[in-house]
Amino acid sequence: MASPHNPSQDTHAVPVKERDESLELQPFLDEIQSDAVMHSQGLDAREAASAVLCTLARRLSDGEDVKLYRTLTGGIGAILGACSVHRGPSRARRIGRDEFMSDVADHLNIKIDQAPRVVAAVFTAVRDRIPEDEVAAVASQLPADLADYFRRPM
Repeated sequence: MASPHNPSQDTHAVPVKERDESLELQPFLDEIQSDAVMHSQGLDAREAASAVLCTLARRLSDGEDVKLYRTLTGGIGAILGACSVHRGPSRARRIGRDEFMSDVADHLNIKIDQAPRVVAAVFTAVRDRIPEDEVAAVASQLPADLADYFRRPM
Protein backbone atom coordinates (compact mmCIF):
# COMPACT_ATOMS: atom_id res chain seq x y z
CA MET A 1 0.00 0.00 0.00
CA ALA A 2 1.32 3.46 -0.86
CA SER A 3 2.46 5.62 1.96
CA PRO A 4 1.34 9.26 2.10
CA HIS A 5 5.03 10.14 2.28
CA ASN A 6 5.83 8.33 -0.95
CA PRO A 7 3.22 9.42 -3.53
CA SER A 8 5.18 7.91 -6.42
CA GLN A 9 3.93 4.49 -5.33
CA ASP A 10 0.25 5.52 -5.43
CA THR A 11 -0.61 5.06 -9.10
CA HIS A 12 -4.28 5.98 -8.58
CA ALA A 13 -3.73 9.43 -7.08
CA VAL A 14 -2.90 11.27 -10.30
CA PRO A 15 -4.66 11.16 -13.68
CA VAL A 16 -2.73 9.78 -16.59
CA LYS A 17 -0.69 12.63 -18.07
CA GLU A 18 -2.24 14.16 -21.15
CA ARG A 19 -0.51 13.07 -24.30
CA ASP A 20 0.73 15.64 -26.72
CA GLU A 21 -0.76 14.09 -29.83
CA SER A 22 -0.83 15.70 -33.24
CA LEU A 23 -3.77 17.98 -33.93
CA GLU A 24 -3.65 17.04 -37.60
CA LEU A 25 -6.64 15.12 -38.88
CA GLN A 26 -4.89 12.07 -40.33
CA PRO A 27 -3.04 10.98 -37.14
CA PHE A 28 -6.32 11.47 -35.24
CA LEU A 29 -8.18 9.23 -37.69
CA ASP A 30 -5.32 6.70 -37.73
CA GLU A 31 -5.51 6.40 -33.94
CA ILE A 32 -9.24 5.71 -34.06
CA GLN A 33 -8.90 3.32 -37.01
CA SER A 34 -6.30 1.26 -35.14
CA ASP A 35 -8.86 0.17 -32.53
CA ALA A 36 -9.79 -3.51 -32.94
CA VAL A 37 -13.54 -2.86 -32.99
CA MET A 38 -13.11 -0.59 -36.00
CA HIS A 39 -11.53 -3.45 -37.94
CA SER A 40 -13.93 -6.14 -36.71
CA GLN A 41 -16.98 -4.03 -37.63
CA GLY A 42 -15.55 -2.63 -40.87
CA LEU A 43 -16.03 0.92 -39.59
CA ASP A 44 -14.45 4.03 -41.03
CA ALA A 45 -12.66 6.26 -38.50
CA ARG A 46 -14.07 9.51 -39.92
CA GLU A 47 -17.62 8.15 -39.76
CA ALA A 48 -17.07 6.89 -36.20
CA ALA A 49 -15.63 10.26 -35.16
CA SER A 50 -18.58 12.02 -36.74
CA ALA A 51 -21.12 9.77 -34.99
CA VAL A 52 -19.53 10.26 -31.57
CA LEU A 53 -18.73 13.97 -31.92
CA CYS A 54 -22.18 14.80 -33.28
CA THR A 55 -23.81 12.97 -30.39
CA LEU A 56 -21.46 14.75 -27.99
CA ALA A 57 -22.21 18.14 -29.59
CA ARG A 58 -25.91 17.62 -28.91
CA ARG A 59 -25.07 16.98 -25.27
CA LEU A 60 -22.83 20.03 -24.71
CA SER A 61 -23.90 23.60 -24.18
CA ASP A 62 -23.42 25.94 -27.13
CA GLY A 63 -20.47 27.61 -25.41
CA GLU A 64 -18.72 24.38 -24.53
CA ASP A 65 -19.05 22.86 -27.99
CA VAL A 66 -17.52 26.03 -29.44
CA LYS A 67 -14.62 25.83 -26.94
CA LEU A 68 -14.00 22.21 -27.86
CA TYR A 69 -14.23 23.05 -31.57
CA ARG A 70 -11.63 25.83 -31.18
CA THR A 71 -9.31 23.53 -29.22
CA LEU A 72 -9.43 20.83 -31.88
CA THR A 73 -7.50 22.48 -34.69
CA GLY A 74 -5.85 20.88 -37.72
CA GLY A 75 -9.06 19.58 -39.24
CA ILE A 76 -10.35 17.59 -36.26
CA GLY A 77 -12.60 20.41 -35.13
CA ALA A 78 -14.21 20.53 -38.57
CA ILE A 79 -15.90 17.20 -37.79
CA LEU A 80 -17.39 18.70 -34.63
CA GLY A 81 -18.14 22.00 -36.40
CA ALA A 82 -20.24 20.24 -39.02
CA CYS A 83 -22.27 18.68 -36.22
CA SER A 84 -22.99 22.05 -34.64
CA VAL A 85 -24.44 23.28 -37.92
CA HIS A 86 -26.89 20.38 -37.98
CA ARG A 87 -27.76 20.86 -34.35
CA GLY A 88 -28.95 24.43 -34.75
CA PRO A 89 -29.31 26.98 -31.97
CA SER A 90 -30.80 24.61 -29.38
CA ARG A 91 -29.18 24.16 -25.99
CA ALA A 92 -27.69 20.99 -24.57
CA ARG A 93 -29.99 18.01 -24.73
CA ARG A 94 -29.96 15.90 -21.59
CA ILE A 95 -29.22 12.33 -22.60
CA GLY A 96 -27.73 9.57 -20.52
CA ARG A 97 -25.13 6.96 -21.35
CA ASP A 98 -27.62 4.44 -22.74
CA GLU A 99 -29.21 6.92 -25.14
CA PHE A 100 -25.77 8.24 -26.14
CA MET A 101 -24.59 4.71 -26.98
CA SER A 102 -27.85 3.95 -28.79
CA ASP A 103 -27.55 7.10 -30.91
CA VAL A 104 -23.97 6.23 -31.88
CA ALA A 105 -24.96 2.62 -32.69
CA ASP A 106 -27.88 3.82 -34.82
CA HIS A 107 -25.68 6.34 -36.66
CA LEU A 108 -23.09 3.67 -37.46
CA ASN A 109 -25.57 0.83 -37.98
CA ILE A 110 -23.78 -1.39 -35.45
CA LYS A 111 -24.97 -3.46 -32.50
CA ILE A 112 -25.49 -1.48 -29.30
CA ASP A 113 -22.86 -3.55 -27.46
CA GLN A 114 -20.20 -2.33 -29.94
CA ALA A 115 -20.94 1.37 -29.36
CA PRO A 116 -19.07 1.76 -26.02
CA ARG A 117 -15.84 0.62 -27.65
CA VAL A 118 -16.27 3.06 -30.55
CA VAL A 119 -17.11 5.88 -28.13
CA ALA A 120 -14.08 5.04 -26.00
CA ALA A 121 -11.77 5.07 -29.06
CA VAL A 122 -13.01 8.47 -30.22
CA PHE A 123 -13.10 9.98 -26.72
CA THR A 124 -9.52 8.79 -26.10
CA ALA A 125 -8.30 10.28 -29.37
CA VAL A 126 -10.02 13.59 -28.55
CA ARG A 127 -8.96 13.89 -24.92
CA ASP A 128 -5.35 13.10 -25.80
CA ARG A 129 -5.33 16.25 -27.91
CA ILE A 130 -6.92 18.75 -25.54
CA PRO A 131 -5.71 20.33 -22.29
CA GLU A 132 -6.79 18.87 -18.96
CA ASP A 133 -9.03 21.88 -18.19
CA GLU A 134 -11.00 21.25 -21.39
CA VAL A 135 -11.30 17.53 -20.56
CA ALA A 136 -12.75 18.54 -17.18
CA ALA A 137 -15.10 21.11 -18.75
CA VAL A 138 -16.54 18.62 -21.24
CA ALA A 139 -16.81 15.85 -18.63
CA SER A 140 -18.64 18.21 -16.26
CA GLN A 141 -21.50 18.50 -18.78
CA LEU A 142 -21.95 14.76 -19.12
CA PRO A 143 -23.83 12.40 -16.81
CA ALA A 144 -21.45 10.62 -14.42
CA ASP A 145 -21.47 7.27 -16.21
CA LEU A 146 -20.67 8.93 -19.55
CA ALA A 147 -18.19 11.41 -18.07
CA ASP A 148 -16.14 8.42 -16.91
CA TYR A 149 -15.68 7.49 -20.58
CA PHE A 150 -14.36 10.97 -21.33
CA ARG A 151 -12.03 11.58 -18.37
CA ARG A 152 -8.45 10.40 -18.39
CA PRO A 153 -8.00 7.19 -16.40
CA MET A 154 -6.84 7.58 -12.83
